[in-house]
Parts: sequence; C-alpha cells; structure tokens
Amino acid sequence: MKKINWIQPLDSPISEKVINDVESYFNIQFPLDYKKCILNFNGGYPQPKVFDTDVKSELVFSCLLSFTSDDANIVEVYEMKSQVLPSGIYPFARDPFGNLLCFDYRKNVSEPTIVFFDHEVEKEQAIYHICDTFTELLEKLYSLDD
Repeated sequence: MKKINWIQPLDSPISEKVINDVESYFNIQFPLDYKKCILNFNGGYPQPKVFDTDVKSELVFSCLLSFTSDDANIVEVYEMKSQVLPSGIYPFARDPFGNLLCFDYRKNVSEPTIVFFDHEVEKEQAIYHICDTFTELLEKLYSLDD
C-alpha cells in the first residue's frame, strides 16, 4: 500500500459516534476504508495529493472534509451543494478550486464509487469517475515532483 502522509489540521479527533451521526443524517453507510482514515485524519491534507482520471489529469485532493470544523464541514458542504449534486452523490473531500471528491451511491448503496464533481459544469456532465474505492484513490495519488 502506498504511504500517504497526512498533514493534520487543528480539527479535533472524532469518534465513531460522530461518523455514525453523519451517516444517519445522510442515510448512507460510509466505506470502512474511509471511516478508518477519517477517524485518524479528520480534515487532513494528504501528501502526495495529485491524481488523474480518464477524463482529466493533475487534479488535486486538497483535504478531507471535516466532521467537526466549521470550515469545510462535511454536512455543511453537502447542504450548500445539494441543489446541484445529483441524488446519491455525497462529498468527502475537496480540491483548492471549489470542486469536490464524492462517494457515488447511485449504482451500489453498499460499495460507492469515487467521483469528481466539477462545480463549473452542469449536473451529470460535472461528474467524472475516479476509481472504485477510497483505498484505490489513495493509491492513485502522486506528487508532481515524481
């Protein structure tokens, strides 16, 4: 497995109860690999952070959305974007430009895929498939210095 260094924000660590509360609010179950990560790195910034999709290259995974902070709070971001996000798409991270990395539950509610949501594009055209799992996303990360 690829080594990811997480730069910690000032967000406090979270408990499984906090994650369960958000899952209940969204009426979904987050993937286990994501839950393990967020328990340790709530609101964290990964290094390396660049990834490619089949459609675009050199996209940036800036940070995980926080379960505790007012800045980039996972529920608040969802609420702000819910009018433009297709049903079944839930953000979990962002890039530096206002775009979101999301779980896509539309085809499989127990194993969501990972998609990129481009906020400057209309609805379905705004969604780009990245990979099938959160772990696979972390494996795709690279540095532009590589």
